[in-house]
Amino acid sequence: MIGIDKAFLLLGFSASLAAGAEETFDWGSLSPSTKLAFSPCFDQFQCARLILPRDWKNETRADTVTIAVIKLPADVSQDDPTFGGPIFTNPGGPGGSGVDFLRGGGTRMKSIIDIPGKKHYEYISFDPRGVGATEPRVDCYPANGMARRAKILEGVASGSLNLSPASFAYGHHTALGFGKRCEKENEDILPFVNTPSVARDMVAMVDKLDELRKEQTKKHEDSGAQLELRDASSSSGDVPRLQYIGFSYGTILGNYFASLFPERIGRVILDGVCDVNDYANGVGWLTNIQDAERMMEIFFEGCFEAGSQVCKLRQPSDKTPSDISKRTWDWIAARDSDPIDATTPDGSSDILLRSADIRGLLLQRLYTADFSFLSVANILAEALQNSYEPLASELLQLYTVSNLNDGCVIGNGTAPEKVASATSEPQSGVLCSDGDDVTDKNATFWKGYMGDQLAISPNFGESWSVIRLTCAAWRTRPNWSFKGPFKTPAASRDPSAPEPGKPAAPLLFLSTRYDPVTPLRNARAMASQHPGAGVLVTEAMGHSAIGHGRASDCTKKIVSEYFDKGIVPKKEVVCPGVKAPWDALSAQDVHVQELIRKRTKFDFLGI
Repeated sequence: MIGIDKAFLLLGFSASLAAGAEETFDWGSLSPSTKLAFSPCFDQFQCARLILPRDWKNETRADTVTIAVIKLPADVSQDDPTFGGPIFTNPGGPGGSGVDFLRGGGTRMKSIIDIPGKKHYEYISFDPRGVGATEPRVDCYPANGMARRAKILEGVASGSLNLSPASFAYGHHTALGFGKRCEKENEDILPFVNTPSVARDMVAMVDKLDELRKEQTKKHEDSGAQLELRDASSSSGDVPRLQYIGFSYGTILGNYFASLFPERIGRVILDGVCDVNDYANGVGWLTNIQDAERMMEIFFEGCFEAGSQVCKLRQPSDKTPSDISKRTWDWIAARDSDPIDATTPDGSSDILLRSADIRGLLLQRLYTADFSFLSVANILAEALQNSYEPLASELLQLYTVSNLNDGCVIGNGTAPEKVASATSEPQSGVLCSDGDDVTDKNATFWKGYMGDQLAISPNFGESWSVIRLTCAAWRTRPNWSFKGPFKTPAASRDPSAPEPGKPAAPLLFLSTRYDPVTPLRNARAMASQHPGAGVLVTEAMGHSAIGHGRASDCTKKIVSEYFDKGIVPKKEVVCPGVKAPWDALSAQDVHVQELIRKRTKFDFLGI
C-alpha cells in the first residue's frame, strides 16, 4: 500500500515556503506564560510560548496547552503611521508547522502583502495544538523513531491499496492498528486536538496581542513617550479583530473561525480552498482531486507542443500528446510487475519502487506544476530510457529513508534523530476528529470509498482514499465539534469602521486555474456562503495562488489593497501567473525547486 505515513505527503500544501532556514532553537529556553512574551529566536524572528486552556468548553479545568508562537516583526515600529498590525497565517495540514512555515516564507509573504512606505505588517504564526513545538504533542511513536521508520518501509513494501486483495487487507488493518496505537499513546490530548479549539486559540492570541500592545502603550506613556496603536479596537471601542491568510487546510481553519467568530473578522484571505462542508460532514474528502487528471493531460499536451528539445519525453514518432501519455502511463503501470530496485544514498537500504510510488511523486509535483513540469519530464524521460537514478533519488526523499542505525538508542536512552516538526499523527488527530465518525465502516465500505476516489481520479484516487482510511479506528471523539453552517453575516458597510457583531470586511478567496487538490470550484462554492466575498483566480497551475511566495503585480495589488482597505472585487477577477510551465527556470524558480526537493514527508503537509 502507499503507506499511512506516505499518504500524508500527498496532502501537502504546496508552499515551498514551508521549507527554509536550517537553524534550530531551544523552545525550552522560553518560559511558558499566560501572556505573550516574545524573545529573539531564529535570527530575525521573535518567539513565545503561550499557555491556553486545553478545554475551551470548560476553562475551569487545570489542564493546559502551551502554544509555540513565532513573529516576523514589521519593517517599522508600532508607533509608525504605516504600521498595519499583525497578520496571522496557517500553512495547511492539518498538522503543518506554522513556525517552520513563517521561518521559510515570512519574508516572501511580506513582499506580496506589504505596501512599502504605506503599510507594513508583522506576521504571526504558530504550531497548532498537537503539532511541532506546541505541547503536548501528538506522537504515536514516542521516543521510538525506529518503529515509525519501519512502518514507512512496510508501507512501501506492501504496494498500493488496489494492487491486490492482500495489499488492501494490509492497508485496512494498518489503519486499524494506527488508530488504536495513537489513541493509546495520546488519550489525554486527542479530544482537544480539533479545528474549533484551534480557532478559539486564535481568538485568544489576537486578544493577547492586543493586551501586549496596551501594556507597551502604558510603558511609553509612563516614560513620557507616546505610542499610537494602529488597530481599529484602540480608538473605536471595537473588539480586537483577526487579520489572516490561510492556505489549504488553513482555509478550513479560516472558514471555521469566520463561522464561529464572525464578529472578530478584520481581514481574511483563504488561498487554495477546501470544501469545508465535505471536510466536516459525511465520509469526506471527495471534493479535492477533480483537477489532477486534467493537469496531467495538460502536462502531456504541453510536452508535445514544446517539442523534444524542451521536453525530453517527446519522441520523433509521437503524432499526438496521447502517444506520450500512453507510453508514460504504460511504463509506470509496468513497474508493479517489474519494480525499480533502488538503494538509499548512504547505501544502507534497498527498496523496490512501484507504480504507486511514481504516481505519488507526480501528484506531489502537480502542487507546483508551473515550476516542476520541466524537471518531471526530464526525470521520466531518463527513467523510460532505463536510467533510474534521478527518479529513484526523488522518490527516496519522499520517504525520508535513512540509515536505521541512526535510530538506535544512545547513552541517555533517547534516539539521536531530530524530532520532526510535523508528522501524519497530529494530522490524523485533527481530520479524524473534525470529520464524522467512521469507525463502524467495514472493509467493503472502504473498498467502495476507494472506488469513488478512483472514479474521480484513476491515477491518484487510491492514494487519496488513504487519508480518510486512517480514521477507520479513530474512536476518540472531539470535545468540540462544529458541522456548520459555514457562513458569515453581511460585512460592515465601512471596513475601516467595523460594526459590532459583523465582519469588518468580506472574505477574499484565491485559487489557481488548475489545482490538483483544491479545485477552483471550491473557492467559488465557499465564497457563495459568505455575503460579499470575492474570488481571485490566477492563470496558473499548482496548489494555491501565492503559496509558493511569488505573485504577479495584479495579484499583489488586490491582496495588498484588501489587507489595507478591505476592498473586495465585486466580480471574479483573473490575474496572470508568474511562470509558464515550459519556460526556462529563473534563479527564483530554481530556488523554489530546491525547496521542493528538500521537503520531506514530515514537512510536506497540508491539503
